[in-house]
Amino acid sequence: MSDAFDENRPEAVALDAGVAKKLPLHAFALLESGDAFEVVAGAPPTDGRAKAAAYFDAKVKVLAHGAAAELVRAVREECVGQLLGNPQLLARLGAARPIEVDLVPAGKKMSSYGYPKGASARASGLFWDHPSWPAARIAFLQTALASERALVIHEMAHAIQRLAFTEDEQKLIYRLMLPTYRHRSWVDEVFAIYSEREFLPSFTEREGHAPGVYGMARQRWDERHVFTRFVRKLYHPHRPLAGSTAPIPRGLLG
Repeated sequence: MSDAFDENRPEAVALDAGVAKKLPLHAFALLESGDAFEVVAGAPPTDGRAKAAAYFDAKVKVLAHGAAAELVRAVREECVGQLLGNPQLLARLGAARPIEVDLVPAGKKMSSYGYPKGASARASGLFWDHPSWPAARIAFLQTALASERALVIHEMAHAIQRLAFTEDEQKLIYRLMLPTYRHRSWVDEVFAIYSEREFLPSFTEREGHAPGVYGMARQRWDERHVFTRFVRKLYHPHRPLAGSTAPIPRGLLG
């Protein structure tokens, strides 16, 4: 991957700074100061799943393109499960651009549905956006959804980073991670990969040997990383900090 790889990135519309000020994400305190404190007697939101489902039904449109209803439901459930832990993040997404999801049939290319040819040539999933579009877009190959267990989480993470964070918040992520990963496009992938790991018990050996930054980031992932703590605080602010040695109170994992 070269510096030119950064040029082939979606021109996503970041969250308005005024909206973000009303809906602060405390995870960014980790990137600003490097320190954070656990929520005392934290607990998952009791209505998290219902609110996440309501967001999905209101702001995410799935274009099945012939896919079975079960596959459409599976994508919805994956997204709901990813978003149910943080009401502030959910509220930000509700104020951000809507998303259209294309389930691309076997034998079809993403580019035939309007996605960039170069960006989608080898991808199983893709997030893309442009200010001229009425909605941000995510594509999934129908054939890949059954075999790539974190595909939905990965692409939804891209949507979160580019739509639910302000430009200044995105710069905080790049400031922390660019010294290691060198390109903004690589850092985008690392955020999505760390998001995967927040919802998976581990990475498989095959996932760890994926080409390029995908395998590299999975091999480097560690519970003690500041970035791991940031991602944990983003999706599950009620949980103990990643890497904490304190005993986990009963019921806190939700």
